[in-house]
Order: sequence, then structure tokens, then C-alpha cells
Amino acid sequence: MHLDNSMINGWLNVFKEQGYTSSHVVRTLKKKFNIKKIGHYGTLDPMASGVLPLALGEATKTIQFITCNQKSYSFFINWGKETDTCDKAGKVLRETNARPDIAEIKQTIKEYFTGNIDQIPPIFSAVKVNGKRAYQLARKNEKFEINSKRIKIIKFELLRFINKNKAQFLVSCGPGTYVRSLARDLSKKLGTLGYASNIVRLKNSYFCISKSISFDKIIKTNANNFYNKLLPVDYVLKNFEEIKLEKKYSDMLKDGKIVFLSEFNNNEERNSIFLIKCNSELVSIANLKKGYIIPRRNFNN
Repeated sequence: MHLDNSMINGWLNVFKEQGYTSSHVVRTLKKKFNIKKIGHYGTLDPMASGVLPLALGEATKTIQFITCNQKSYSFFINWGKETDTCDKAGKVLRETNARPDIAEIKQTIKEYFTGNIDQIPPIFSAVKVNGKRAYQLARKNEKFEINSKRIKIIKFELLRFINKNKAQFLVSCGPGTYVRSLARDLSKKLGTLGYASNIVRLKNSYFCISKSISFDKIIKTNANNFYNKLLPVDYVLKNFEEIKLEKKYSDMLKDGKIVFLSEFNNNEERNSIFLIKCNSELVSIANLKKGYIIPRRNFNN
């Protein structure tokens, strides 16, 4: 059974199991439920599991307006080996007998891995180098360099020192952070080598793992149950104020027209983003400037 495309609008909080690419999850659900537009918010590596938010239909229009972009991960670092992928799936490049202790780990995190830091993504990653994905070049054994980028570490802590060869960590970070690179770089700062394993994304924006739905279960469900699991289109727009309009004005916005309302015509220079609603339905994401409501993205209801 296929759902009417007009019904498939909203967000789906998917738990991606290990072994699947994010693209595979998207392609599978698109085909099974006849979804016209679908995309994921934040890629998860095949060896990682956890929260993979999916935007369906009209919800794809909201991705660019997401302001809450904090992510949280649980992961392990296995000490003593460096791999080309920075995780356990890769080829071992080097080994060492050096091992850090608890005090060294905590102090190094405090000194070097807090706040805004520079990070180089793994060579096996989706970042683009001269128009091509880095992992495509790495698979061909081509020589290339990846530029470092600025990332933000909000919280990074040692959860468990399991033994001299392995420890578990928790990190909360901004967008663009590679956990595999954190494992690689922390290991080197500690005078050893290491790679990440058992990476689990616990949170991505407003989506948390406790409320996620297993991908393996979703692909076995029927169309009606799938539809009932969707979150509202504006689920990710909680930071924005709402303006409620009468239908005649909302229809004007839908037609791409600018609407002037005298009650918003104050002397302040305002160019903020607002959610425009009519009868509780999202009509538009718009700018408000001196009484003029200027639509940026309109929604079909």
C-alpha cells in the first residue's frame, strides 16, 4: 500500500543501525512508501548508529532554518592502533604500546578539546576535495589533502576507563564535527594511537535517541503506521515566534505576495524570521520588516 504523496509531510526520528549508509535509509523508505521528497539532516557513517532525522515532503523546506544544531555522541576509543578510516573497519597503519591513564585523558581533554578547535576530517569522509568526495579519492589511493575546519566542542568527558586498551566517552558538539577525528586527535595528543568504535549518536537538534524508531522496524511496518509516526513539519522550528493570519492574508502569501499589516508597523527596524500560520497550519516562513510580511518559504497544506 502506498500513501498519497500529499499526505507524506513531516519529520521522522529514525534510529539507524550499524551497517547502513544514510543514503540507503533514504532510498529504501522513499521506494517503500512512494515518498516524493525526502532527505536526512546530518549524515551518519555506516559503522555508526543512532539518531538520523529524516525530512519528508514539505518538511524538507525547513532544513535551512534549523537553529538548534547541537549533536551528542557516545563512543569508545581503542588505544594502540591507527587505522586509515579512524574506526575499527579500516586498515591498520601503525601500532604502539603507549597507553594513557585516566588523569592524562581528563587533563588533555580540558586543555585541548574544549570550545572552538580546528579539526581535519578523516580521509574516508564525505567532505569534498576538488569537487569529489574524499572517500572516493581515498578508495583509489589518490594523494590529497583535506583542509582543517573550525568546530565547537560543547562538552567532552570520559565516561568509563574500561581497561588500558579501551575507554568510553561522551561528546556534545556543533555541526561538522567528526567523532572519528576526535578519537584520532585525542590519541595523538596523549602520545599514543587510537581509533573510534561503537559510535552512537544520542541527539541531533531536537531529535533524541529515546524517542527514535528503529529503521529495521520501520521497513516492516505498513503505510498507515508509518504515517502515524511522522512529526509535524514545523517540529524543528520551535525557536521562532508565530504570527496568526486570516485566510485572505495567508492566501496572498501563498501567492508570493507581500502582506502589510498595520499592527506590526512600529518604528523599530525588524527583519526577524516568523512562522506564519492560519488555523494552526504552517503557511510560510517569512521576514517581518516595518509591518511588511515578506514570504521566504511557503508551504502547501
